Amino acid sequence: MIAGKLRKLNIGFETGTQAFREDDPSLVMIHGAGGSSVAWKAQTYLLRNQCNTFALDLPGHGKTGDKDKSEIGEYAQWLTQILGEVFDEPPYLMGHSMGGAIVQTATLSNPELVKGIILVGTGPRLQVAPMFLDGLKNDFENVIENLLGYAYAPDAEKALVREGIKLMKQAGGPLVHADFSACNRFDLRGEVDKINTPCLILCGEQDKLTPPALSIKLNKLIKNSLLKLLPSAGHMVMIENHTLLNEYVTEFILP
Repeated sequence: MIAGKLRKLNIGFETGTQAFREDDPSLVMIHGAGGSSVAWKAQTYLLRNQCNTFALDLPGHGKTGDKDKSEIGEYAQWLTQILGEVFDEPPYLMGHSMGGAIVQTATLSNPELVKGIILVGTGPRLQVAPMFLDGLKNDFENVIENLLGYAYAPDAEKALVREGIKLMKQAGGPLVHADFSACNRFDLRGEVDKINTPCLILCGEQDKLTPPALSIKLNKLIKNSLLKLLPSAGHMVMIENHTLLNEYVTEFILP
């Protein structure tokens, strides 16, 4: 049902839902900069019995076409259009990093389309160091390896880091640079306190790219929010400590 609608719209996605269950909540996941829906495999598969799971490829990413969009607001508008066209009942939205910025923006513009939001490793402002932006444009391969080194906790499995580097290199320099540039322009510090939607905020304790201080800031600004910091995890917390993250997500969706 939902999967068929997404395919008709030429949207790439990962799902653990073999048959859509109307009585269960739905969870829609939005990946971060330079990523794709595969980042959420530990959620689409492992949460499939608790809810209908759908991880989407943003425009120009993964298997979704339309490379004309490059701003957080444009991605948010695209997302709200999908929510209105595809889902009869408002789903929960979960966004990681840039995906969290998109979820915040979409929720502010169309709160009626969202049942609850989960913000993972993100913040009300996503400032990117100029050295990274310049490097992504002029020395993409080397900067990606350094950047992904920061994205995981120091004791993360080396295979996970290598796979992350491989996937981001596949996305290509122009796309990754555009995504990080969009993040650098994102700033909802003056508006995010208007979000009244139920909100769960998750962050790895060892996140160096979007440090816990940003999640703490979100928690203070969003009145109806709950903050959980996860041990043994960096920026890629949904991969590094997926067991605990999935527990928190389940508790939030199925109280």
